[in-house]
Amino acid sequence: MISRRHSVFFKLHAFFFLALVVLILLFLSALEEQQRQKFHLLAHRSMELSRILEETKDKSCMEQSEELKEAGFVLIENKSPNCDSIPLPPPLLSKLRSRNVNVAMYKDNKGFIYALNRGHCTMYYRDTAEGATYYFVWLLFFALVGGLVSMYLLLLNNLKPLKHLYEQILRYGDGEEIRNIHSNGKDEIALISNALYDALEKQNRLKKSRELFLRNIMHELKTPITKGKLIVELEEPSPNRTLLEKLFSRLEHLILQMAQIEKMHAFSLKRQPTSLESMLQVAMDNLLANDETLIMQGCNRSLNVDPELFTSALQNLIDNALRHATALPIHIHCDENRICIRNSGEPLKRPVEEALQAFVTEKGNGGLGLGLYIAQSVCDLHQFNLNYRYEEGIHYFCINYCL
Repeated sequence: MISRRHSVFFKLHAFFFLALVVLILLFLSALEEQQRQKFHLLAHRSMELSRILEETKDKSCMEQSEELKEAGFVLIENKSPNCDSIPLPPPLLSKLRSRNVNVAMYKDNKGFIYALNRGHCTMYYRDTAEGATYYFVWLLFFALVGGLVSMYLLLLNNLKPLKHLYEQILRYGDGEEIRNIHSNGKDEIALISNALYDALEKQNRLKKSRELFLRNIMHELKTPITKGKLIVELEEPSPNRTLLEKLFSRLEHLILQMAQIEKMHAFSLKRQPTSLESMLQVAMDNLLANDETLIMQGCNRSLNVDPELFTSALQNLIDNALRHATALPIHIHCDENRICIRNSGEPLKRPVEEALQAFVTEKGNGGLGLGLYIAQSVCDLHQFNLNYRYEEGIHYFCINYCL
């Protein structure tokens, strides 16, 4: 399971959140700067209005109105009743008064109005040159937020197939069939998904071909072995009959172990709570062992395992112990963390890592070299640990199932 802080979706959400916070901070800073610029512009326009009126005081009303119109000012009778007063910062007010400009400013839904005190009366002028420049920051903000959200949603939509692909791979690892995950997209995730599906299809075809080959081989071998065993039973007791019985039994055991290996590599692990004692009893029955040759202790517990495969692993470990024991009985001890099978015997003639490999056996012991390999493979499939140690003439093979 991927931790949240390592998830690419968490990083995408975090990046989007940080980008949005930075964008909002920049927007607020731009609004504050725009407000300062607006006050400076209003003060400048007030001084410009006062200058024009001062310069045109000796001209006719028509000429004065024309120059004011060219500068963007239109004389109005009075300010609108629903206009709002605009208080200027003290530094700008001081600057206007130092230039003998006594002006008040208002804003309505049509724009800015300047109330210029000319001593005996107050004249009202509407600034027609003032455009909708103050909406630019808002438009830019919403455009950037829209672009950021669109990019976020686009990336999120493109990354969503990763979750589906991850779930499909987990299902395939558990032995389930996966449905077609081909994508029509052109991005890298779609290409990876399609390449993975093609590779899994090829692997499935190879696996089915291998299973069919092994089943055919085992079927073809079982028939002559069964016939041979029946013919041997009809023969009179003799050394040759005994030799043939051992030969056919060995071939039959080999086919059984090959079937177990084929099942292990078929990704068909089916876990269910199963009594450990019952699995051990089945293994003992298969080996024709009795309570005098095997002593169990503390094995009345359940494990969440594949019963057939785990019984096979226990059977092979018990068989190995019986085969190499120099004295009976074999002891099997179970607790909350592990199950240990121990027997007396001579030390191994090779490292245990080699003994756990397939078809590695001691010369002349009659084994096939697959027992410990099967036990190790079953433990790996269950994500258990198979440990070995040799102390004071005792072999210990322990399966740690509480990891």
